[in-house]
Amino acid sequence: MRTVRQAVARSGWSIRRILKRLGIARAVYYEWRERDEDSRLDDMVPGGRCLSAVLAEEKAAVIAYALAHPKEGYRRLAWMMVDEDVAYLSPASVYRVLDDADLLYRWKRSGRIGEKPAAPTRPNQRWHTDIMYLRVADTWYFLVSLIDGYSRYVVHWELLTTMRSSDVRLVVQQALEAWNVRDVEIITDNGSQFTSADFKALIRQFQLQHIRIRTYHPESNGTIERFHRSTREALADEDLRNLSRARELIGRWVAQYNESRLHAGLQYLTPADYFRGEPAKRLNVRREKLERGRREREAANRGRVHAA
Repeated sequence: MRTVRQAVARSGWSIRRILKRLGIARAVYYEWRERDEDSRLDDMVPGGRCLSAVLAEEKAAVIAYALAHPKEGYRRLAWMMVDEDVAYLSPASVYRVLDDADLLYRWKRSGRIGEKPAAPTRPNQRWHTDIMYLRVADTWYFLVSLIDGYSRYVVHWELLTTMRSSDVRLVVQQALEAWNVRDVEIITDNGSQFTSADFKALIRQFQLQHIRIRTYHPESNGTIERFHRSTREALADEDLRNLSRARELIGRWVAQYNESRLHAGLQYLTPADYFRGEPAKRLNVRREKLERGRREREAANRGRVHAA
């Protein structure tokens, strides 16, 4: 610390530049500075236990307080606890306690950030679901869809008049019962319908694995988001004059999407081809047709050459 202060005074360089020249990490330096401000820079007692070590009861208090305030950072937590007489620890000490307990929510780096999860390898392994607002006449309705992550096949949908958690739970339950599946990965956002006691009970009942996407990151559930975008485009010019008409049009669109619309993410096959386990068969048929077409073109061109 003394060396850094002297270098700043004598050279006029920035601390960043000095630390780089000295080969000291900025995080290490700022931790030293914070410890120095708390008079804890030389807190190791030679040959004995550190007298300023955080007590077990203080650690327990910090952990309990952090769990009760999961959205707060460790610095804010430290001063909140000081103000509320919970624990009198510096932010650096709170950081270490939370780091040891794996509770650094927003600051702990994860090796999985930015990485896509492994792609599903079969139908009914992973379903994506979400709620789309749909204006019908002068009323808002709520389209709840479930789409298979492997095949992009829409396994179930309902147009609801309300979006209570019990209604959303029932839609998902109907899909699970219709396909007679359990142990499915369910991908949702963090909406209240998917964090409710109703939905948690459904997860337990069907032994599901519930995966919630990162907050404010709808791209993480892009499979269902893209389907809903296509749905809006498909219905944009339709006359949604009443609920019955809207349900009829959505049904037609879903049937077209599943059975006949070629999907760019599925080698331009249909979701039904993948959901029914027949993509290789369809691709082979295509290759055979291309080869037959090539032979027929060659024969036709030879005939024209000879005729000329």
